[in-house]
Amino acid sequence: MYTGYGMNGTIVKPPYSTLTAYDLNSGTIKWQVPAGGDDARATAEGARDTGYISQRTGIITTSTGLLFHAGGDGKLRVYDAETGKVLSTFALPAGSRGIPAMYEVDGRQFFVVNATSPIVAARGRGTAPSTPAPLARAYVAFALPQK
Repeated sequence: MYTGYGMNGTIVKPPYSTLTAYDLNSGTIKWQVPAGGDDARATAEGARDTGYISQRTGIITTSTGLLFHAGGDGKLRVYDAETGKVLSTFALPAGSRGIPAMYEVDGRQFFVVNATSPIVAARGRGTAPSTPAPLARAYVAFALPQK
């Protein structure tokens, strides 16, 4: 794990973040997977399945068995809620913070996520360019398949 405070080293071993599904009937963990992608710096040093180190990201599940995770790395990942397997990954124009939302219009379900934050690089510490590029910001909506 790497910090911005000069404390670099193996304080915590990967995964740094996880998505965990519980079986509420038995009180046991159903599945657990690293949340999001891998930490670039840790991966470069040989770590695998680190999970993305980013706070304030959001998840939401659907009645159709999908789990959406919008990350600070500028990616939206769609997981199978039964197994934790990543089904799809979509690029967002910017990083995401906060909780996505679901809504319905005329019987069609939509998912909307904010993509309004700077993309966070490895452990939240990217090297800032000398002239930052303007940040693309958007709210991105997805229409879910009809039942």
